[in-house]
Amino acid sequence: MIMNILLSLTGKDYSKKIILLFCAVALFLQTWAVFAAEPRLPFYEAQKGNTRVYILGTMHLGRQDEPLRQDIAQALIRSSKLIQELSDREMAQSGLLMASYFCQDACLRRQLSEKAYRKLAGGSAAAFEAMGGLERMPAWMVLTMLVMMDYEKAGLSPLASTELKLKRIWGGKPVDGLESAEEQMAILATLGEDVQRVMLESHIDTPEEKRLALVRELYAIWQQGDAEALYRWYLHMPKEEGVSSEMVNEIDKKLLVQRNLRFIERLQPYLTSEKQIFVAVGALHLGGAQGVLALLKAQGFTITER
Repeated sequence: MIMNILLSLTGKDYSKKIILLFCAVALFLQTWAVFAAEPRLPFYEAQKGNTRVYILGTMHLGRQDEPLRQDIAQALIRSSKLIQELSDREMAQSGLLMASYFCQDACLRRQLSEKAYRKLAGGSAAAFEAMGGLERMPAWMVLTMLVMMDYEKAGLSPLASTELKLKRIWGGKPVDGLESAEEQMAILATLGEDVQRVMLESHIDTPEEKRLALVRELYAIWQQGDAEALYRWYLHMPKEEGVSSEMVNEIDKKLLVQRNLRFIERLQPYLTSEKQIFVAVGALHLGGAQGVLALLKAQGFTITER
């Protein structure tokens, strides 16, 4: 479950570090035992009448030496719109927004047990000091930073995300968004303190070797291109990390279900345009009974795996 909390953003110097952190927040989602030369990726076509929607499940971190499939690039070039989770404007605002979530007091000490806090501070003090201090970070923010560190140790970078690769193909044309940076940030910030504590302490207690293995496993499933297999992996993870079913339901509702419904609602103006569009959202949003693909199918779209 903890591995699924990757969202995205950008920055410079101090704000660059904030940006990497937001990349971890804008999330989610997604790691890596086998690196294929040309990964398949979760790529689908939804069609209803004269409206055609290409849907790509993205990973917010990746490798520069893994280009997108040629047919994905060609589908994007033929499209009238590129729609991602965040528009260019929202991405630009995300760094300053992250800074506003720092606590005024030593909130992390309240949220963690003394044992967990000492273990965290002893193992990551230098990295957190570079971010502006450990104690003033809420638990969800610390967790996203730790997850980002694991992904980078696994050889992945936010500078090689699927979204950035798409934007390079798209050129300088504007990118539309399905939610605001503030909406993304609030997803984790509004999780209950008990949920944040359990998730962070679970991460701290899990050996690094196991965490990196899970990252690689998730990335490999994503590369294979099966959105349903990826979602099944996601459903299994809480058992591995000892998270209660009640907490799993709260996390799932906020991280996926509510956002999937929001995505579909905000796609409606595009779905009646009778044009070809390209939608790219975190891969975990596609699968499942309440995933983006199922919601589009319920609206009469025919879904085809590409």
